[in-house]
Amino acid sequence: MIKKVSINAIQSLWLPISLVAAWWLFSTNSEDPFFPPLSVIWDQFVLLWVFDNVPIHVVPSLINLFSGFSIGVLIGLVGGVIIGTNQGLARYIEPSVDFIRSIPPVATVPIFIMIFGLNYEMRVAAIAFSAIFPTMLAVIQGMHSNNPTLLDTAKVFRLTPFQTLVRVRIPAAGPIIFSGIQVSLQVAFVVTIASELLGSGFGIGAFTLIATDTFMITDAWTGVILMGILGYLVNLVFNLVERRALRWYLASKKLS
Repeated sequence: MIKKVSINAIQSLWLPISLVAAWWLFSTNSEDPFFPPLSVIWDQFVLLWVFDNVPIHVVPSLINLFSGFSIGVLIGLVGGVIIGTNQGLARYIEPSVDFIRSIPPVATVPIFIMIFGLNYEMRVAAIAFSAIFPTMLAVIQGMHSNNPTLLDTAKVFRLTPFQTLVRVRIPAAGPIIFSGIQVSLQVAFVVTIASELLGSGFGIGAFTLIATDTFMITDAWTGVILMGILGYLVNLVFNLVERRALRWYLASKKLS
């Protein structure tokens, strides 16, 4: 088992390690001020982010992300369950949902600026809005894809509609729902950075924009790299939570 995990880890890491090594090698003698050597960027990264600027820029970004993401996912879950379990209501609401979700989430940031101004509430609202629809659509799809045999079994055991929803329908739709939540998380991360680019003095996006505007190019590169690292770590934590929550499903896949 340990050997298998080690092989999987090597297979997943060889490409990023190779890309970083190639970047380091080919940028060693670079004299272009806009593309400094990776070794210089790394030294500046350590100087800036271990750990002086973490409370100033990283913590606000994470607070914005998880506040908005949590609100958006909660609304998406509740809305998805209501629409997904009511066919009559779905016929009236789904066209509007499809229209709104087609709007790029980043394009809605200026609208939230007009409503809330350049403050914390604007960023959280924009992030929450972006996180609603991937989750909602996944829940609706999950409710529609419930196995009829499971629903018939719930009727045989005389489960109430609420018990059927909580014990049968939502767990059965769990894999689809988690896929939607993961998309919501990825979109929310992008909107977090985008919302900080407009009128914010704090956050990774704001730091990177300010560094670019003041021609501190190496600092800007460290911000870009930090975005990638944080995005990867956030997704990694989500995958661990997903595996924990869906361990019954993963076990059934191995047995089949």
